[in-house]
Amino acid sequence: MDGDVFRGWYSRGYLPHFDSDSVPQMVTYRLADSLPHSVVRRLLNETTQGDPERRERYEALLDGGYGACVLRQPENAQIVIDAWEFYDGSRYRLLDWCVMPNHVHITYERPTVGLSTLVKAWKTYTSKQIKTRLGTHGDGEALWQAGFFDRFARDARHLFHMQCYIWLNPVRAGLVDDPFEWPYSSIHNHARFRPSIMRWWEQQKERFWDGGGY
Repeated sequence: MDGDVFRGWYSRGYLPHFDSDSVPQMVTYRLADSLPHSVVRRLLNETTQGDPERRERYEALLDGGYGACVLRQPENAQIVIDAWEFYDGSRYRLLDWCVMPNHVHITYERPTVGLSTLVKAWKTYTSKQIKTRLGTHGDGEALWQAGFFDRFARDARHLFHMQCYIWLNPVRAGLVDDPFEWPYSSIHNHARFRPSIMRWWEQQKERFWDGGGY
């Protein structure tokens, strides 16, 4: 069952998940209107379960900015960030995050509850708050798409690449040229490391987006 039980490897539909309290996790989830359902179905049917190429195509489509992109509004982005920070120190240790216009990324470690429980809590709270703010609460339409992508860090280097992916996602999507220009990102918590982050980016960016990044 979901909740305080860590389930290890399990699957819902086409998507595999790894639920554990022993490794850092990166989770991506998206708004319901971020991709047409027909596109999602085709993408999930194209390749086998867990194929990294499928993940790359999926994330590239998300970066295209489809849908109303309500998370571009500062107030809505802050609601998502506040929900993550609320549970920091009790349900997990929050590492890094980025709110994109139609999807979000978060990394955390040392969870005390299961992966599905965390994602459900984030989605439930933020859906109510954002839809109330937009005046759409009670319309019967879901704010978030069901499901999520997750990826666990194999080692410290892999975790660093995950964090870099999160910080640099706005650059990849063409939203900014400098990752420090994107306001809804934990990269601002690492301002003292800006020279090394930017140096790493210049050295790695060509291979990072070709499937070898994380």
